[in-house]
Amino acid sequence: MTGRMVERVVTPRIRRLEIVPPQATPPDLGAGLPVRSLHLNESPFPPAPAVIKAMQQAAAALNRYPDHDGKQLVAALALRTGAAPDKIVIGSGSNELLYTSADISLDQNDEAIAPTPGFPTYAKTIAMRGAVHVGVAVRKDGVVDIDQTLAAVTSRTRLVFVASPHNPTGGLLAQAEIEKLVRELPDDLLLHFDEAYYEFGRHAGGPESLPLLARRRGPWIATRSFSKAYGLAGARIGYGITSSRELADVYRKIRVNFSVNAVALAAATVALDETAHLAELLEHTATERQRLALGLRQVGFHALPSAANFVTVIAPRPCAAIAAALKEENIFVLPFPWPGTPGALRITIGSHDDTTACLAAIGRIVKTI
Repeated sequence: MTGRMVERVVTPRIRRLEIVPPQATPPDLGAGLPVRSLHLNESPFPPAPAVIKAMQQAAAALNRYPDHDGKQLVAALALRTGAAPDKIVIGSGSNELLYTSADISLDQNDEAIAPTPGFPTYAKTIAMRGAVHVGVAVRKDGVVDIDQTLAAVTSRTRLVFVASPHNPTGGLLAQAEIEKLVRELPDDLLLHFDEAYYEFGRHAGGPESLPLLARRRGPWIATRSFSKAYGLAGARIGYGITSSRELADVYRKIRVNFSVNAVALAAATVALDETAHLAELLEHTATERQRLALGLRQVGFHALPSAANFVTVIAPRPCAAIAAALKEENIFVLPFPWPGTPGALRITIGSHDDTTACLAAIGRIVKTI
């Protein structure tokens, strides 16, 4: 089949997309030069032992399809969050629910608002629907700009993405900012409140969002993930809490059959009860986040306030060059543009040794670039 024939069956909106495979961690090269994966915001801790045991038990029955609706997990989430079970939906990571929000709300030439810089899936899923991506720059402190988000709404706006803590900056919305968003955002559009880093935000003193979102008259969904704080990035499981059963039913209506596998369901259900494991990770993250930010400030970086499991810093030298030099030492970080500067680096909180190695390497590198 020729390329021209392929183009004839592919819609223009899909042809315009670029192939951008997710970043991955390369294989470890051994104790002499270990891979330090500080670019994907993964947990440095493996799942709790009880979670691994539950996954092994579930693997013995993989000849059977999983519970499509994840009833046991949803019941546990309802107890944990206070949300009615019929308002909770699950997905293959919270990422699946980001795509679903665009699917249910956007037609071609509609508008969708998302913060920039932001999680790349926002722009991708908007483009896949043939809609217009309206980017709103985050504030200088890396927090989503609620005033400018509200100002960007037009009669064509059908979907608004807001994240707290925000990726890739770590910025955390204050309660008053969420209240303003809920109060002033028009009712006739979908608000997707992305909380992939929810547990870290709460640990850092952020507000509980659900009671605030519940004041909104229009439709909303808050999505959360087991990939970060629960150490289940490889299992791919997340969930969303919606404003109503009717909205949840729309998400359920178009979900891919059995998109969440049985091993992931078993893992997530048990992980919710492993509170000591979660508390240890959150304390570790807060300690290492502070140590990393302080150490980078001492060698000329400007660290943005972060309530997530990473630190974002404005670099004093070209960020791409710094990231490339770190890669030579098997330390992987995420560089991205930041207006009016040499760029920014997002650095995941890894182990204590990861922080030490990263600080030492960056300290050497900035003297030579």
